Amino acid sequence: MKRTQFILTAICAACLLLTSLSSVAQSESRFTQGFRGIVWGTHKDQLPDLGLSKKALKNIYESGPASVLFMEGKGNLDLHFDTVPLLSVFMHFNDQHFTAVDMLFKPEDREEVISIVTSETGAATSENDGEKQWQTKEISITITDRELMVTTPKE
Repeated sequence: MKRTQFILTAICAACLLLTSLSSVAQSESRFTQGFRGIVWGTHKDQLPDLGLSKKALKNIYESGPASVLFMEGKGNLDLHFDTVPLLSVFMHFNDQHFTAVDMLFKPEDREEVISIVTSETGAATSENDGEKQWQTKEISITITDRELMVTTPKE
């Protein structure tokens, strides 16, 4: 009888462990590795076709910070964050390597953006002056009244 009880207890413990591990895996953000299939740190010369002009790509400087803008009629990025329409997307680079993305939305869509991020990443790790922030070792996510910003740690 004690052996059966021990085996059942071990099985229950294993099930609890697997359940907790799967919930941790589900809390990883879509941004942990990059943005829309573009890995953080990607060199500008390794970017997929984003529908940008050669002039826009030249504005990603060899040294220092630079950004490229996507908006209606400029580039070919989908201007949605799940169901939320985006006004624009900025991809940020440092020394020609992809480091961050900013997505601008209408203020009335803020709660939906927060809900999406929270559902896949968990509760915000901090809140300051109305900004919600999520911080992991891979990324930092900040939501303001009209902007979703994702950055990678400075190298």
